[in-house]
Amino acid sequence: MKTLLIVGAGGLGRETYQWVLDQEKAEKRWEDIGFLDDDLHALDNYKLSAKIVGTVKDYEPKAGEEVICAIGDAEIIADICPVLLDKGAVFATVIHPTALLADTCEIGKGVIVGPYAIISTDAKIADFSVVNSYVSVGHDVSVGKGCVISGFSDLMGFSALEEGVFLGSGARLLPSVRVAENARVGAGSIVLKNVKANTTVFGNPAKIISTP
Repeated sequence: MKTLLIVGAGGLGRETYQWVLDQEKAEKRWEDIGFLDDDLHALDNYKLSAKIVGTVKDYEPKAGEEVICAIGDAEIIADICPVLLDKGAVFATVIHPTALLADTCEIGKGVIVGPYAIISTDAKIADFSVVNSYVSVGHDVSVGKGCVISGFSDLMGFSALEEGVFLGSGARLLPSVRVAENARVGAGSIVLKNVKANTTVFGNPAKIISTP
């Protein structure tokens, strides 16, 4: 049996811990579960059986350990995951048992799939991405590395997120719409047309509110 270390003891980290416990009821994968966080007091006000066992910056991988990056900020994911990979960290994938995954979808390493998420036929989720609760990923959708898709978002068929995209809760992409790398889509936005890289859009229909 292995040890799972959840990188980040914030809100998503604590949610991921619960999802791991739910996953463990269906299939036992890890003997021990702990957290890595540079704030060693991040869990002081919470009642979790798992504890922070070290900092991210000082972490050195050991045999039998796997990590999962549970941070809801795409920029931080882009900073942390390559460093951990260079150190030799082995990334786990966490998929909640209530999630519905098509037989033909592809899920990369270090991916988190939350409760009641749907990943449909021939969709592809690249490494280190977060697909939160009740997200719908339609057929033939492509999600790049390190994307964060907040709860209740809907990616319709053939839409695409390039690397490092953040979607706020309840965002919706129409079919074949592409959101370029490091762009941000505000909560509740309806995206009708392609979004350029490093751009922030918001509204219904989504309009540009910030550019590089």
